[in-house]
Amino acid sequence: MSTSVWLTDNNSSDALGLTTAYQTAQDNRLQIAQYAIAQASANLTAGENDKAILSLKKALAFDSNNTTAYNYLGKLYLSKGDTANAIKSYQQLVRIQSSTTLKDTATTAPTLEAATLGLANSYLQAQQYTQSEQQFKAAIKLNSRDPVPVYTLGQQYLTQGRLSDALSMFKSAQKLSPNDGNVFYGLGSVYNAQGNYSDAVTALQTAVQLKPNFPSANYQLGVAYNGLGYADGVQEQQTILNGTDSNLASQLRNVTNPKIMGINNTSIGNTFNETLGPRTSLLAINPAFITANSTKIVSTVIQFDSKMDFSSVTNASNWKISKGNSPQSGFYNNTLPVSSKDAAIPTAPIFVTYNSVTNEATVSFQLKQNSSGDAMIDPKHLVFTFNGKDAAGQRIDPNANSIDGDATAAFGSFDTIA
Repeated sequence: MSTSVWLTDNNSSDALGLTTAYQTAQDNRLQIAQYAIAQASANLTAGENDKAILSLKKALAFDSNNTTAYNYLGKLYLSKGDTANAIKSYQQLVRIQSSTTLKDTATTAPTLEAATLGLANSYLQAQQYTQSEQQFKAAIKLNSRDPVPVYTLGQQYLTQGRLSDALSMFKSAQKLSPNDGNVFYGLGSVYNAQGNYSDAVTALQTAVQLKPNFPSANYQLGVAYNGLGYADGVQEQQTILNGTDSNLASQLRNVTNPKIMGINNTSIGNTFNETLGPRTSLLAINPAFITANSTKIVSTVIQFDSKMDFSSVTNASNWKISKGNSPQSGFYNNTLPVSSKDAAIPTAPIFVTYNSVTNEATVSFQLKQNSSGDAMIDPKHLVFTFNGKDAAGQRIDPNANSIDGDATAAFGSFDTIA
């Protein structure tokens, strides 16, 4: 007689009570799992996240398909930056909630969409963009009315530089959630990245109206105003950020701080040839230096990238002239030792004029011929440094406040130690 027949003999469906015992054991395991979940909740309340993870793992040891445990494990791992384990947790949750036989249908259980979105965010945090894109699209397919996966996928595309795709996602999110400041922030961020500053301002102004305490939107709005050359608007956002987010305030200053763009050698006002190299005779600078001990004023025209404060630029004390002594500026006389024929270098200009139309400063300084009429200079490695502000009151970018004839771009004043 087979075992199955023997177990059902004597007109009993469970003669030895094994089915009941099995069910009791299963119930006990589920109770232990629920107790572990309760313990994890207590751990989380106490801020003991690592202990909560251990409690949730215990719950899974007794109930391998516990959706609550997988859901909270995923969240905890993400908060720790442990994306590998977060991905594993949400993969299990997606497996369970997409199964017709295992699916947890309790009203408190995470939905398949929530599980998919958790997995997408885990991949995104891990910068596994192909996988995260797949999961975001799966979440959108599960619930086409939810703006969250649409918006977040837009942010991923923006991060990847896929601007047209990002714009499409944010516009879709706008239709789903027309009063969400975050959506307009996303739109403004894309427009800024595209250089479409006018549309960026429109979107970002809406963002801060819908969500007044929104430093990230204030930062992007400052960038947009800067792109349009609206100095007052930039300063307004700078003031807001100074009181709400010091990190973003610093970043906006770095974006909007005025910079030296270079030397305009073609300007008629430029009488100092910065292209000439070491040991250049003063006679090559100006034939009038043929006279021994003669002094002449020469000028260099320096281009700024934005409108500057007139009083600040024309204040000669805000300027410094020095010998290049770094890889950025090059080395005065190519590091050759100073000789008796080297002309003295003034430390500051005599006067400075400013053209507010071209944003150019003409820096005028004095050179002197020696008694033997053979003084030399290195025009290419004569560094001009400005430490003033622009028309909006922003200080010059300390990483772009110096220039000389040898530099391909402006550099920081720390490079101009003579």
